[in-house]
Amino acid sequence: MRSKSMHDHAFITLEKFLKPFHRAYINLYEKMTLEEFQMVPINENSKVIHIGCGPIPNTLIILAKNIPANYVGIDRNKEAVKMAREMVKKYGLDVKIEYGDALTYPIVDYDVIIVSYGVEPYEKVFDRIKRDMKEGAVVVYRKQWDFMDFIYKKGLPSGFKIVAQHKRRDLIKSYLLKKV
Repeated sequence: MRSKSMHDHAFITLEKFLKPFHRAYINLYEKMTLEEFQMVPINENSKVIHIGCGPIPNTLIILAKNIPANYVGIDRNKEAVKMAREMVKKYGLDVKIEYGDALTYPIVDYDVIIVSYGVEPYEKVFDRIKRDMKEGAVVVYRKQWDFMDFIYKKGLPSGFKIVAQHKRRDLIKSYLLKKV
């Protein structure tokens, strides 16, 4: 857990450094994110939550700019939440950013649940999602490419089936999952 905390701190520090370049950072990921989310059924009535949105919530910003829906991002790091709120405000988007933990934040009303790569404790988070997600909801799960599984020791969560998958150019693979 200590290494996870150090990793989170390092990532937030890096994103603080990148904050002045946020438009370039988001533009870099825009095409890739929109390609990734072609597999996800999002429409104007969809309720979408991003668990672990981070200090630069580029996924939520890109989606909100391009696909009308109801978006919420949560993070358990208060500094990341503060930075994410500022970022969303700069774009003038209707995206709600809240301080919240994946193990306790209410998720039952969401149609799409996005889980960032690195969200921990991985097994407990997915057990909780599986238990509390509404019928018919889908999960977008990001993980490293398969050849890196032996390093990171993370496979696919149990109790879900793969509906679709997308291999991004940044060594992240996205899966669209449904509860079994």
